[in-house]
Amino acid sequence: MKRTAAFLAIAIAFVALAAHAGDLAKDTAVRIEGSGIEPGWFEGKEFITSEGCTMVKLAKPTTDGYTMLALIAVAKLQKKDGAAWRDLSLKDLKAHEPRQCLEEGSD
Repeated sequence: MKRTAAFLAIAIAFVALAAHAGDLAKDTAVRIEGSGIEPGWFEGKEFITSEGCTMVKLAKPTTDGYTMLALIAVAKLQKKDGAAWRDLSLKDLKAHEPRQCLEEGSD
């Protein structure tokens, strides 16, 4: 009985953490509007660097040649949800980023 209760508590904590972090799993299809790049939506996939930084690997480069953007360069983020797109909270995602990932020039 105690083992079942402990397992249930761990499972609930894991689900809560995943939901709080925006439910963004590795290679999730996303689209972003960036800050400092040309306007419009850019599709790509979520990518985690070896330093633990969340990046968006773009499906095609911007006109300035960017192929990957860190969360600090993202103004809006949406996740593919079936045939539609669903807004994700950048604030929640950034709250779980290592501090060095939210500094200019990080990768």
